[in-house]
Amino acid sequence: MLRLMVLILLACNLLLVGLHVASAPHDRPEPVIDAPPLPPGVPELQLVDELAPEDRPGFGDARQCFSAGPFETVPTLVRAREALGPAVQDITERQSEALVELGYWVALPPMADFAEAGKAMQGLQKAGLQDMAVVTDETGEFRVSLGYFLEEANARRRRDHARSLGFEAETRLQRETQLRYWLDYAFTDDALADRAASALPAGQQRSIPCPEGVASQ
Repeated sequence: MLRLMVLILLACNLLLVGLHVASAPHDRPEPVIDAPPLPPGVPELQLVDELAPEDRPGFGDARQCFSAGPFETVPTLVRAREALGPAVQDITERQSEALVELGYWVALPPMADFAEAGKAMQGLQKAGLQDMAVVTDETGEFRVSLGYFLEEANARRRRDHARSLGFEAETRLQRETQLRYWLDYAFTDDALADRAASALPAGQQRSIPCPEGVASQ
């Protein structure tokens, strides 16, 4: 009798489990809704991973461009170019002009001719001044030169001494246009760029934007 009751209870439990499974909702696949077509002229959105390697942002940007200079002479330009090493790329040379201050010139005003300038120089010598010469300036006029000075204070001191002796000395800042030389180049390795910077005079290598068509090569 006890065995029969156990079997009946077991059968009831199995029946309840079957009913529960039969009544549970089945997972249904979500309906796929096609996206509406894009208006004409609107580009289709693409993931970065879907793009070809050459079309991905940042592709080909490893190249860095630099400029070094100015160099005052051609030999210093050549030495700098050699210091960059064989790994340098797209190296080009260019020139610019610089207005260079040469110093301060102390002289008497222009004279009518060489004889008048010589007579004025003799007067200066009699007054006790030395180190003078008769020269022509950039316009071809004769002057008595009292010297060139790098420091303006020294030039003023010389001028004032001549004026104290009764001579109309004047001071002029002398300038000259000189050529300056530059190197433009590129590296694809940070270590090589750092090595080049250390081989050049301090501060002469500067980063510049790569010209169009260079960075993507």
